[in-house]
Amino acid sequence: MDWLPDAAIWFWVPLCLIPLGGWITISGKSRKRGLLLSSLGLILVMASSWTVPESDSSASGHLLLTILGPSLLLVYGLYGMVFGGNVPVGRLDDSSRWSGFVAVLASLAIFSAMHWANYTPIWRGQVNPYWLVFFPTFLLFSTSITSLASIALVGYGNERSSEATKMAMLSVTLSGIALSAMLFDGSSTSAEEFRGHFWMTVADLLGTVIGIIFAITAFAVVIWMYERNLAQPKSSPPPTEKEIKHVVELSEKHIGGEE
Repeated sequence: MDWLPDAAIWFWVPLCLIPLGGWITISGKSRKRGLLLSSLGLILVMASSWTVPESDSSASGHLLLTILGPSLLLVYGLYGMVFGGNVPVGRLDDSSRWSGFVAVLASLAIFSAMHWANYTPIWRGQVNPYWLVFFPTFLLFSTSITSLASIALVGYGNERSSEATKMAMLSVTLSGIALSAMLFDGSSTSAEEFRGHFWMTVADLLGTVIGIIFAITAFAVVIWMYERNLAQPKSSPPPTEKEIKHVVELSEKHIGGEE
């Protein structure tokens, strides 16, 4: 257990620097320092497989380093697809839509090669355990997001049919990759193993959505019951003639103009 102090210094402290730097960046106090702090933390976490190879947590850093390239390519592609269309702010040139779409397909091709070709993230001589969780989660979450984005662009967007079509195609492609992984063995992962992790991901996602719905419902019910039990203000009776006469006398006495 002599590696525990090294793991705290080279993994857990850098891991804490990532959200801390993000908070500093969002707060606007020092954006450059915040970005530098988050970047330094991320680099140290990704290097943990070399700095603290004895720690089991270094498997997450190994996975982050492995998927960094295709993830950045995916982010670039989505950015080009979204802001290369008819948007009022920050619009890119029209070629960004197609270059972004190609970048997204290239990213998915790399992720697919990591599953079916001999590019699966290997850690300590076996498949990285975090990869087995990441890949089905990535496919399921991305399919849901792209399908919802396509529907939203059609329903609420203005002249965004081209982007909606690309999002729908992307959703179909992701669904095809997930279905293929459930039917065909990968280079280091069997289809049965993938199906097990995939259904666990579905259960986690459904549980999260149901939990959010219950939380919102409970909050709304509590607020409704609280407001319902509040004492309703009673309307005041109309003033009597004596009260009206008194108000008139006060008005004549204190509110008068100069003659």
